[in-house]
Amino acid sequence: MDNCKSLRIISSQNLEPRQFLRYCFDLDTLNPQAILEEEISFSYRGQCIKLLSKILGINRKTIRDWGDDPNFGRMPQYARNTCYYAQLALSKKQLYRVLHYEYTPPTANPSEYIEEILLSGLPTSEKIKTMTSTKFRSQYFTSLSKVIGVAKHTIYEWGDSLELSKMPKRYKNTLGYALAAYRKHKNISEQSAA
Repeated sequence: MDNCKSLRIISSQNLEPRQFLRYCFDLDTLNPQAILEEEISFSYRGQCIKLLSKILGINRKTIRDWGDDPNFGRMPQYARNTCYYAQLALSKKQLYRVLHYEYTPPTANPSEYIEEILLSGLPTSEKIKTMTSTKFRSQYFTSLSKVIGVAKHTIYEWGDSLELSKMPKRYKNTLGYALAAYRKHKNISEQSAA
């Protein structure tokens, strides 16, 4: 399966924060009344904020500012994308460990993204031809924009080279989870094809 097609498959859905949190705390297996009781319990919001802080690699105050309930209505798109990729990449057991132990979110640089998603499997001559194409930079930035969940013009602000040296760490975390989800999806696809 083509790498870009595989990435589209894992990034084709929008996950609401409440859905992600229900998955993480295993509430998605409960009936609606039990879910409501859990979500209104005293400690639930604090646990949600703690988990999101660890997954996203940002401080808790920022997350509190996104809303007063598990919908986190002001959560930016990049954070929603990160949660979606984290859900694809991590098992419930791993998510439990994230909440209860020290955790560092995965990170990936744009160069890792280029190599693994856009250039993987190409011979060296094709990689050079692809990267020197006049359309490559625009296609690369469009792809990054969709994966991360930011406007394309924002990516142009991160630097003139393909390395994007000014890319904030939070977006590198999003790329890290996206690549982890991609690898997991690719591995499952290869095993089912065998």
